[in-house]
Amino acid sequence: MLYPAFILGLAGSLHCMGMCGPISMLLPGDKSKRGRYIIGRVVYNLGRIFTYSLLGLLVGLVGEQIALFTSQKVLFIIVGSLILLAFILPARWLKSLDVLPYVNRFNNFIKASLSVFYKKHTLFAQLVFGVLNGLLPCGLVYAALSGAFLMSEPWESVLFMALFGLGTLPMMLGFAFLGNTLRKWFSFKPKVIYTCSYIVLAIWLIFKGVNLPANNFAHHEANGITVCHGK
Repeated sequence: MLYPAFILGLAGSLHCMGMCGPISMLLPGDKSKRGRYIIGRVVYNLGRIFTYSLLGLLVGLVGEQIALFTSQKVLFIIVGSLILLAFILPARWLKSLDVLPYVNRFNNFIKASLSVFYKKHTLFAQLVFGVLNGLLPCGLVYAALSGAFLMSEPWESVLFMALFGLGTLPMMLGFAFLGNTLRKWFSFKPKVIYTCSYIVLAIWLIFKGVNLPANNFAHHEANGITVCHGK
């Protein structure tokens, strides 16, 4: 179940190039100091991956509790269906959801926080820049979190999101050094590719859920108490 995380990150990294790529180009850094410039970009991306991993831990802990009450068969089908619905429903319906104003406020807060570190040239500032960047609302990250949510253990959710982040790394690092060149290479509509990656993930989750046994619970003893969680 973990390998799709890296593939999703790799396939969806064109989305990252379009959304986060321009932000990475705004990072402070002296290109004449090649070594420090490279380290700064790596540190920035490690900050992103750290945030993804932390979010993976949070959804993993929530998923672990929910798995006490239902099987992963049901969870896989529900999560896959929700991802598909996000593309089937008209965009105006999604924009009308009450949650969006809160998302926009959070987005503005993160952007304001990013501006604080914009002119700072330290590696710590670039690390924080990456950590904050990882919190920006992103459909691709939400899709990855849906996969992390379905892991059996929280540590697997962390690993899932870390692998997803590593999948985005080649494109993000490449964009930091070859920005305009990469834009020309990928002058076609990258939305087609990352949209397909979402849909493939959704179909795969539903397919896996349908093929799981109805009562797929694992039991183990913890301090004399039987605990059930989805496998």
